[in-house]
Amino acid sequence: MGAGVASSAAGRSAISYAEARERVLAAAQPLPPEQVPLAEAVGRPLRRPVVARHPLPPFRNSAMDGVAVRGADLARATAAAPVILRVTGTVPAGRVAARALGEGEAVRIMTGAMLPDGADGVIPVEEIEFVRGAAGVEQVRIGRAPASGENIREAGLDLAAGALALEAGRALTPHDLALLAALGEARPTVGRRPHVAVISTGDELLPPEAALTPGAIHDSNLPMLVALLDECGARVVSAKRVADDPDLVGKQVRAALTMADVVVTIGGVSAGDFDPVKLALAGLDGVELWRVAMRPGRPQAFGTPDQRLFFGLPGNPASVACVFEALVRPALRKLQGFAALDRPRVAVRATVDIESRVERTDFVRVALEQGEGGWWATPAGDQVSGHLAPQSRAHALLVVPATAARLAAGEAAEALLLRWPDEGSA
Repeated sequence: MGAGVASSAAGRSAISYAEARERVLAAAQPLPPEQVPLAEAVGRPLRRPVVARHPLPPFRNSAMDGVAVRGADLARATAAAPVILRVTGTVPAGRVAARALGEGEAVRIMTGAMLPDGADGVIPVEEIEFVRGAAGVEQVRIGRAPASGENIREAGLDLAAGALALEAGRALTPHDLALLAALGEARPTVGRRPHVAVISTGDELLPPEAALTPGAIHDSNLPMLVALLDECGARVVSAKRVADDPDLVGKQVRAALTMADVVVTIGGVSAGDFDPVKLALAGLDGVELWRVAMRPGRPQAFGTPDQRLFFGLPGNPASVACVFEALVRPALRKLQGFAALDRPRVAVRATVDIESRVERTDFVRVALEQGEGGWWATPAGDQVSGHLAPQSRAHALLVVPATAARLAAGEAAEALLLRWPDEGSA
């Protein structure tokens, strides 16, 4: 990285999207992990693999309510000639039988309870008849022989001791938390949520609750970006709107670098002579202005001032969303330690011709529909970087690679899935 930022378009480095992504991800090194309670772990990336410290289940147990028996005692039992066994006790869940099961004996047992030694089958309560024998001794009449191991869950049947339970890098789900809890892992080691500061620049910007005035617009970028950051696991520590004053922008950027792992600015990085972010960054070491061969989102800034990550995004909403998905989100995921950096990729076919340009990577906002042979992608509206409605309608970002001058109707491509078509209206 050079010292400071060039203040004119001539000073920009022109790079491919692939190079931009490579440089961003090389700079995004995982943050130190932390241990958190299970209640705070869902959605976080596991940073250390979890190996089962004991088998699951940890002991042989009954799969249902019934009686634990020895198969040898019932080898000749039939419906016409049932066998009668003595009931020597009851084993509820959480308790242990007082002794091993002896010849001619049965034990009442509840679902999940530990099998007494000697038992090799469980007859369901619905199939047995309890009777009273001499001196009031409880007995059970059984009219069939159980299969070996019938209705028994063996120790380690789910997971053996020492087996890999969860691999590092996966996003923990509520079901993973159940597995961790069962293994006694009360505080898993997960990736720390990166702290992010966002600065939205523009004299024309108003908060959504303000009344419009001539020449002003509501700031749509800031709430969108804050939500996207939260969705990908970041913690937004500051989100401000700043006027187009280079000194003020510079002051806010320097302040943000003291409180955040990542600083993101919106707007003010184009080729104009008075773009505030570009001017504010002129004295900041470790940041470059980029012209990235991608659409939308060509003008950008990136660097590592003070060993933090800095992203200067364009000002148009589609550009903000696209650059976030293509570069910022993967970097934030890597900081946390996720194995999967991008959104899921879906194989699609274009319903119409989509024009592009060789050496430029295009991200096309598309609606998805299932049809013959799989998913079909249709542009969700005019691909104008200032239009908001196509982004709201889109299910995915179709990627036209830098090697293609166009994508013909019916041609296969990949798309980054933003949401499935049934999640909200199309």
